[in-house]
Amino acid sequence: MSTLHDATLWLCDMDGVLIHDERAVDGASDFLARLRERGRRLLVVTNNSLYEPHEVSDRLTDLGLDVSAQEIWTSALATASFVAGQRDTARVFAIGHRSMHAALSDAGCVVDAENPDFVVLGETQEYSFDDFSRAIQLIDAGAIFVSTNPEPTGPSPRGSLPGCGAMAALIERATGVAPYVVGKPNPFMIREALLRMGSEPRDGVLVGDRVETDILVGAAIGVTTVMVLSGVGTIDQVHRAPVRPNLVVNSVADLISSI
Repeated sequence: MSTLHDATLWLCDMDGVLIHDERAVDGASDFLARLRERGRRLLVVTNNSLYEPHEVSDRLTDLGLDVSAQEIWTSALATASFVAGQRDTARVFAIGHRSMHAALSDAGCVVDAENPDFVVLGETQEYSFDDFSRAIQLIDAGAIFVSTNPEPTGPSPRGSLPGCGAMAALIERATGVAPYVVGKPNPFMIREALLRMGSEPRDGVLVGDRVETDILVGAAIGVTTVMVLSGVGTIDQVHRAPVRPNLVVNSVADLISSI
């Protein structure tokens, strides 16, 4: 594992690490500026599959954080990479926002609502009863069930909203088939991120705010892990976790002097 000072690649979660409650975390802009100053590479690795990379970049820019679309790796992109790698031309029935459909199309997958190889579930704010009915029928007929991420809820200014994990549970209950979840803590997502960046685990640091996803996957891959307390995770969860981070800090602002 690398020390923070020697790490050449920083893999950072987004929600809870760089932003929280639709605001930039205090010190996040200075943290990113320090990475640029030191010539470190950045990849924002988020389980949020609702937005395309350029939309995430625009969202962060609006909050004062300079992150390009090329520096963003979402669970939708990782899921599309996984599905495309399982068949020469994977046929899919997908439920999700346009980000999910765009990622699958860019990866060479073909839409097929009649006889797909895969049913792919991502996040959207427009879940349809008809889509869920069709997904259940297709999985019953033998299609492989894949979902982007495990979170049961997502944050909003109004409070928690149903997440992909909750929607996947509905389909699982109806079919008896659990999804293959591509997003964190599945090591596939981070392995693909490292491959995308041409890096090895020893080169990287993963910064996250959830023990059960970020820290767990970082430990599985072998990157140095940093837990920040600026998101949903608490120090009590760290103490109770079977896999602990290499370092716990209040926020990314505490990491600036170590880069």
